[in-house]
Amino acid sequence: MRRTARLIAGLAGLAAAAVGPAATAATFYVVQSGHDAWTIMDPAGIEQVDPSVRRAWAVRVQRNILNGDPPQPGYVRTLSEYNCDTDRVRWREFSAFSRSGALLASKVNPNPEWGPADEATDLQSAFRVVCRGGGGATVIAAESVAKVVISLMSAWDPPPAAPTAPPAAKPR
Repeated sequence: MRRTARLIAGLAGLAAAAVGPAATAATFYVVQSGHDAWTIMDPAGIEQVDPSVRRAWAVRVQRNILNGDPPQPGYVRTLSEYNCDTDRVRWREFSAFSRSGALLASKVNPNPEWGPADEATDLQSAFRVVCRGGGGATVIAAESVAKVVISLMSAWDPPPAAPTAPPAAKPR
C-alpha cells in the first residue's frame, strides 16, 4: 500500500514537472499489469492495420527484470498486434533492458501466431488500452515514455535515510 502511494505521488510529480513552461507533455496510459509490474502505452502510437487489427508498442516496467535477488528493475518494450474483434494478440518483436538502459535481450518473432488477449496480465492490460480505450488505466502527462519508466522504477528505491541531528554541544 505504501509503495503504491509512493508510485502515485511520483507519477503526480512527474505530471506536474512535465507541464512546466519549457516542457511539451504527451499523454500516456499506465496500467498495473502485475504485482510488481506496470505497462505504459502511448495512445498516439496505436496504428490501425485493418478494420479489426491495431498495432502498438507497450513498455512493461518490472521490479525484477532478471528474477534474481536482490531485485533488479528493468523494462521490456514489445510491439504487438491486437485483433479487437476476436480478443486475440500476437507479439512481433521485443527488447528487454536493465534499469541503466543496457540491452539484455532482443528478438523478432519468427512465427507470430494469435493467442488469447487474457493469456497474461501484461497482454490483457495492453489489449484493454488498444481495443477498449483505456480499460482502467491511469492517464498521465509526461515529456516521454522514458520519463515515465524512470519514475516507475524509482518508486521501488528504498526511501532516503532520515537526516540525523548534529551531535549536541557539550556544556563548558
